[in-house]
Parts: sequence; structure tokens; C-alpha cells
Amino acid sequence: MEFLLIDRLYDFVSSGDKEFIVAFDRAMKKAGYENNGIQPYFVFGKYKIEYFRPGNKTNKYVARIYFRDDGIVLRLYFSNIDKHRSYIEAAPDFLKKPFIDGSHKCKKPDCNGMPGKNGICRYQKVYKIDGVPYVSCAETSFCYYHMKAENAECYVELLCAFYPGKKR
Repeated sequence: MEFLLIDRLYDFVSSGDKEFIVAFDRAMKKAGYENNGIQPYFVFGKYKIEYFRPGNKTNKYVARIYFRDDGIVLRLYFSNIDKHRSYIEAAPDFLKKPFIDGSHKCKKPDCNGMPGKNGICRYQKVYKIDGVPYVSCAETSFCYYHMKAENAECYVELLCAFYPGKKR
């Protein structure tokens, strides 16, 4: 990953963000995840790195890093959040924040945190943290900003709590 980030294409990425990417990439590889390098992207940033567990028939992405002009964004993908409530409740504030900050409420016209026209909105993530109920949108939830390289392993440990694998 260090070698890839040397390319002038990524000169807009700060040195701190590059340090985080390298540290996160190492921790993900240690946990048994792989990626296909840095890919061009257009929706949430200029480029992305997608992480998956190799050997599956389909690559289910558990994490993405988006490269934006204003910094990188780490997006983690979670389901069955209530099953991991105690882990999240005990987590440091920087890990817990996207679960409780309310910035990821579903904004779909037929949802707004309520059942949609055809039942429950398929994008809803409904869970409780510290006894407080939350309804997040799966399309925008669990994004982290301004990460520090020294915390990279914490994000990977959170992922491993949700997706325990053979390699640890």
C-alpha cells in the first residue's frame, strides 16, 4: 500500500491520512482481509480501497476507504448491531460515534426511520446503544472521519467483532 500511495495521483491525500491507510491496510491483512488496490471512484470520492475476506464466492466488502479532496473516509459495514451492543457500548468514543451521533438517519422519502410503503425500509439499521433506540440508514451509516494511524487496529478489532474469521 505504501508503494501505491507514492503515486502523484494521491498527492492530494495528507500525510496523516496516508499513514492511517497504511496502518489500517496492515491491520486488515493481519486479520485475513484483502483488497484490490486503489480503484477510481466517482460517488463518495475520487478513489476507493475495498476490503473483503478472500476465498468467498462473492467479495462481500466489510470496509471501504474513500479518497476525497477534504480527507479520507473510512466506511465500515455492519449488521446485527444489537448482537454486538456490549462491545460498542464499551468502545472508545471515536469508535462509538457513528453508531450514536444521529447523523445517519434514513432520509429516504418512504422511510424517515419509520416503516416504508411496503413494510420496513430495506436500508434501515435499527438497534439500541446504552438503552437509546437508533434508526440509521445502511447507505450512509458507520463512516469515520479524521482517523489517526495509532487507532487503525481498533477499527479492525471492531470489524473482527462483527465478522470473526479464521485468521486473527
